[in-house]
Amino acid sequence: MGSIAYDAPKDDSKRAVTILVTGFGPFQEKYPVNPSWEIARSLPSALPNATADGRPIQIITYGSPIRVCYKDSYELIPPLLEAYSSTIDLVLHIGMASGRAFYTAERYAHRDGYVKNKDLDGNLPQLDESEDLLKDCPERLETSLGFEKLLQQWQYTIKHIPATSPAHGADCRGSDDAGHYLCDYTYRNSMVWYGRTNEMLEGGKKSDRPVMFLHVPAESDEATLKKGAVVAIALIQAMVDDLIAPDSS
Repeated sequence: MGSIAYDAPKDDSKRAVTILVTGFGPFQEKYPVNPSWEIARSLPSALPNATADGRPIQIITYGSPIRVCYKDSYELIPPLLEAYSSTIDLVLHIGMASGRAFYTAERYAHRDGYVKNKDLDGNLPQLDESEDLLKDCPERLETSLGFEKLLQQWQYTIKHIPATSPAHGADCRGSDDAGHYLCDYTYRNSMVWYGRTNEMLEGGKKSDRPVMFLHVPAESDEATLKKGAVVAIALIQAMVDDLIAPDSS
């Protein structure tokens, strides 16, 4: 797997806010190019805008696309997050949603119900994980970020983006159903890892499950990929701003 060396400044108040981004590999013969990976790997290593308190925002794109297989996701996510645990503050998974012309930020991941859609190897998850490995988890795991607030910021940014931007006119929506397939499953695996690590599978602080999932359209032409990258950057900025904002309570 390997890790990226990152020497954080001793003064934590000046440490970069860092987000790990992943995408998926080819999906069946119909989608030999998965736009989620093309968008993820096109992202810059840093955003031009700093945080409100002056810290840089750094992006780390995981070096390989996630294979569209349950076993691969299950075996990759926990060690990946463990390896980056001292480096990253946020995680954004990007996946493809065929048949959609819009972008969706997912609020929830399902604990179970992965029984209909087989992966590239023709398999479903091997275990009845809801009864065996996931007894401690709620039926739906929710990002600990302030979803409604960051959704509004994301949509506002895209709505007011200049007409010259590739993302001008992009349709960005919130979603409560990630789809019971590899996207949903990967999102779940990340939130389970964070929830258990922070001993907070429900509720808690913004940093307890600082994960989100972005679904993008299936098209992989150059213009659509450029649009998707700008949309993803706007979502990352909203995630960062929400994470560092004081709690409203």
